[in-house]
Parts: sequence; structure tokens; C-alpha cells
Amino acid sequence: MKAALYARVSTDMQSESSVQEQLRRCRQYADLKGWEVVEEFTDVGSGMNTEREGFQALMEADWDVVIAYKLDRFHRSSANAQLWAKHLNEVGRNFVAIDYDIDTTSVHGRLIYTILTALAEMEVELTKERTRMGLQGVKNEGRWVGKPPYGYDSIFKETGNDEDKGLLKLNQGEAEVVRMVFELNDQGESLTAIAEALTTVGVLTKSGKLRWSTATIGDMIKRKTFYEGVYYDAENEARRYEWEAILEA
Repeated sequence: MKAALYARVSTDMQSESSVQEQLRRCRQYADLKGWEVVEEFTDVGSGMNTEREGFQALMEADWDVVIAYKLDRFHRSSANAQLWAKHLNEVGRNFVAIDYDIDTTSVHGRLIYTILTALAEMEVELTKERTRMGLQGVKNEGRWVGKPPYGYDSIFKETGNDEDKGLLKLNQGEAEVVRMVFELNDQGESLTAIAEALTTVGVLTKSGKLRWSTATIGDMIKRKTFYEGVYYDAENEARRYEWEAILEA
């Protein structure tokens, strides 16, 4: 069986000996299996990047199995790794990751790889869920997540105190613009007309731009409940923010 070897370091600050040590262990594995080493490939760069020069050359070369010392030398992203492994299986190629005893030329190795990738995906989903729960928890406390919307400023930005994170205060000038936007919308003016009017009179956007877009106006209209000072907690109960509302509910 023709074997290719692959080694990678993340940055050029890592020693050349690291690459050579990876390759040495890969050669040992190939010798143990009685496989013929036909080519060796190396890269310096992130495993998240699939356009690595050495990796691309590897995929274009002629081999039956590719060996790396660690699974993350091939791909840091579990999604990329799974797609890559699926492609190898479809074209009749295999790979070995010595650190996890993954050898897809064997049933045992394929099983280990399936379990590891499943666990990696589960961890990704758990991380997403924890993040969502964390953001929801902040919202349920009546705090704003992200950049302050037009009409408000961040208290934390002024004080730097952690207890002020997510708390807002009224920006009087912007608040007047918000009220005007809703009045014009209630009068039947289109989003385009409102955006053009604000641009014409020289009102600046939150980011300091002169031109308003219909999307920005549309987002403002969609936040009517927020501008009325209302949010809904985890039990879907209506609560009021502690800061001053711009619109009357």
C-alpha cells in the first residue's frame, strides 16, 4: 500500500524539529504496517484553512493512505474533517491519525473516527446551546445584548463597570428622531421616503453615516416593543426595562 505522510505546524515560530518529529513517527507507523512511503508533505499555517499549499499538493498526489501524527494536523474544524473523510471514503482512500489510533483501513479505526467526530459535533452544539442560554439569561434580566440601538447609549461604555453591562440610557437627540420615524410611519410614509428625508436634512445614523437605508428604518420599526420599554422573560411574561422608554406603550 502506498502511503503519504503529512505534518503541519501552526506558525513559522514553531521549530522545524516539530515537523521532522511528526514525520519520523509517521514513518515508524508505515514501517510497522509494511506500507511504502511514496511522498511527504508539510505545511505552516492554521488547520482551519483548507487552502494550505502542502495539503493541496497532498490531495493531488497518488497514494492509498495518508498518515499524520495527530488528527488536528489534517483539520482543526470537525466539519471540515468529516467532509474530507467522507471524500476519501468515496474515492477509496484512507487516513491514519496516530494519536487517536485512527486507521480507516481497519474496521476498528473507522469506528473510533466515527465516535470522535460525533463527540466533536456534540461539543459544538453544546457550546452553541450554552451561548444561546447565556444570551437569553441576559435578556431575561432586562439587559440589552450587543451594540445599543439607535436612541440609546451604553452606560458600561462610560463607566467601565461590569455591573453596568447591558444597561442603556436615553440619547435625547436620537430619541427625537425615533419618535419622528414612528410618526411618519403611522402617517403612511414608506421606508424609502423616511430614509430619504433623514438623509436630506442631514441626520446622522448611529455609526455617523450621512445616508440612511430602508433596512435601517425597517429594523427600527420592528423594534417598536423595545422602544416602548417592554421585553418578554423566559415565561413569556411582559416586563419593563429599567431605562426610560422612547415611545408610549
